[in-house]
Amino acid sequence: MNYKKYLLTFLFVLTSGFACSHSQQSNENERWTEKPQNEWPQITMINQITYADTSYPIAGCSFLLDTGEDTLAATAKHILIYFKSKDMNSVSFGSTLKRWKMFPKNNPADSVIVDALINENPEEPIDHIPPSKDWLLFTIKEKLSNIQPLTFRTEPFKKGERVYIVGWRYSDKVCPQVVYEGNFVESRKGSIIISTKELADNTMPGLSGSPVIDSKGHLIGLMSRKAGKMEELSPIDYPKEVIENIFK
Repeated sequence: MNYKKYLLTFLFVLTSGFACSHSQQSNENERWTEKPQNEWPQITMINQITYADTSYPIAGCSFLLDTGEDTLAATAKHILIYFKSKDMNSVSFGSTLKRWKMFPKNNPADSVIVDALINENPEEPIDHIPPSKDWLLFTIKEKLSNIQPLTFRTEPFKKGERVYIVGWRYSDKVCPQVVYEGNFVESRKGSIIISTKELADNTMPGLSGSPVIDSKGHLIGLMSRKAGKMEELSPIDYPKEVIENIFK
C-alpha cells in the first residue's frame, strides 16, 4: 500500500473540509449591517389597527423581537394616546381590539397579525407612560412575513457610538425602510439619548416604535419621543424584565 499517497490524500481531504467549514463560518458571521443599507433585510413595519368603533391605517412603526424562546412583536406604548378606541383610557384593549396588523410600508401583503398583549395593564393610564416603559409586546397570531427579528444588545455603550433608527416618518411616502444615522449621547433617567443630524430640527412624527440598532444589528431601544434637538429612546431593560417573567 502506498502510505505516502494515502497520507497526502488524507491531509488534502482534512484541510479542504476545514477550509469549507471556515468559509461557511465566515459567511454566517458576516453582519448584514456591514452591507450597503439598501441591502439590509426588512426589519421595520408599520401598525394598522382596527377597533370595534374606529380604525387607523398607519399608527407608528413596529418590529419583531427574538427572545431566544419565542418571537414577539413590539411597538411604542405611547401610540395608544393617539390611536385608541373611544372608551380606552388604560393599557388594556378589553374587547375593543379587532385586529392589529403589522407590515412593511411598501408591502402590505407581507404581514404579521398580533395576538395577545403580554404587558397589558388595566391599571396603567395611557396618558402617563414613562419613557423607560414605552413598550407594547405582543405574541404573534399569524406571520406571513420575511421580517428579520432583532436580538437585544448585551454590551455597554460607548459615547459617540454609531446607532441607526430604522423606520418611516409619516412624511416618508411609500418607500423601503429609511435608515437615520445617529450617535449615542448618554443614558438619562431611565432612557437613552441619541443625536441625529437629519432629525435635529425635525418635528414630523411617525418614527415612534421604530427599532434603534447598533452597528452589529443588535437592538438598543425603540423610538419614544423628541428630547429637544435629540431623540429619546425607551431602553431594552423593561422588555427584558417582562420577557424574563414570562419564560422563567
